[in-house]
Amino acid sequence: MRTSFTPLRRADLDLLSRWLGTAHVEQWWPGPNDLVSIERKYGPLLDGVDPTRAFICHVDGHPIGFVQAYRLADEPTWRATITAAIGNVEAAGIDYFIGEVDFVGRGLGSRMIGDFVATVWDMYGESSCIVVAVQQGNAASWRALERATFARRWAGHLDSDDPSDQGPAFVYVLERPRP
Repeated sequence: MRTSFTPLRRADLDLLSRWLGTAHVEQWWPGPNDLVSIERKYGPLLDGVDPTRAFICHVDGHPIGFVQAYRLADEPTWRATITAAIGNVEAAGIDYFIGEVDFVGRGLGSRMIGDFVATVWDMYGESSCIVVAVQQGNAASWRALERATFARRWAGHLDSDDPSDQGPAFVYVLERPRP
């Protein structure tokens, strides 16, 4: 199986809207998933106003999921939240999901995350680590992180306005390999 990533385009917003409306994604990524809301949320990213970088993950050419990366330094509120949990780090963050139901539960989450790590290191060369917050109840997600060699560094409640970060959470970290 070959994994590849293409930058998110406006033409992908219909697909993203559909994925965000599936039960297995919406449970962890709550919020409006209609096309107008998706454009409002991801339009600034596509226009270069928001520095977050988003991608569609393909397996053997078939789009199966979404992944995004950002520098914590570009997200001051979120950086403060992460700093309160694990201390101050020069980090990149990622978010992800498998959107296609037929590809859930096949081990592709850890593959997608693991393959995306090299892209993150290339984009954010100054980052010493990659940080991910995940709901404790989302065992599939945190197990995928563990299979992709991320280490759990913190457990508790994050101070965040984002509904997807509400409740008991884990923070996982992957340190940049030393040359």
